[in-house]
Amino acid sequence: MQRLRMRNLATPAGERLETDRRGRLFDRSVRETIGRFEGKVDTESLEALAALRLAATRIHAAMERWTEGHGLSESRMHFLMALHYAPGRRRALGEIAERLNVVPRTITDIADVLERDGLIRREPDASDRRSIQAVMTHKGEKLIESMRQEAVARQTAVFAGFSKGQMTELRHLCLTLVKQLADAGGEG
Repeated sequence: MQRLRMRNLATPAGERLETDRRGRLFDRSVRETIGRFEGKVDTESLEALAALRLAATRIHAAMERWTEGHGLSESRMHFLMALHYAPGRRRALGEIAERLNVVPRTITDIADVLERDGLIRREPDASDRRSIQAVMTHKGEKLIESMRQEAVARQTAVFAGFSKGQMTELRHLCLTLVKQLADAGGEG
């Protein structure tokens, strides 16, 4: 059996990836942990969920490292991207919170830092006195424009070696899981 070792910066012990007889990767440490569970356990589901969590953690960590190199966090970059693609480079803070799936208080905290750094400014919404809009500054536009192409290249590079069919199936499976979580009331 071929054994692949990958460094894991998030977990000190690291995972132990191996291939099974069909050439499919699995994490030896996850499989061993699940093997200790008592009773009938759906090991395939638990292993798939563990793999999804590991992939999501790795993608997030890589994006955080990259955005930090540009003086941002991943959440600040997403905030700026939401403004970059908005008409007039402006959006209501509540709309940004909804788009990024975070609570309004989190958006306020992110906006505070971005405004302090001169990347956005806040303005009252002329059509709704209760709403505040974030407006991207010239400095913010320059930063996002300098990052945008590299961001797309880095994100698509994650799928190097995947066929279009595999990417379509991965997208479908992930979104099916999202739908099932929502249908089961497990979405927070």
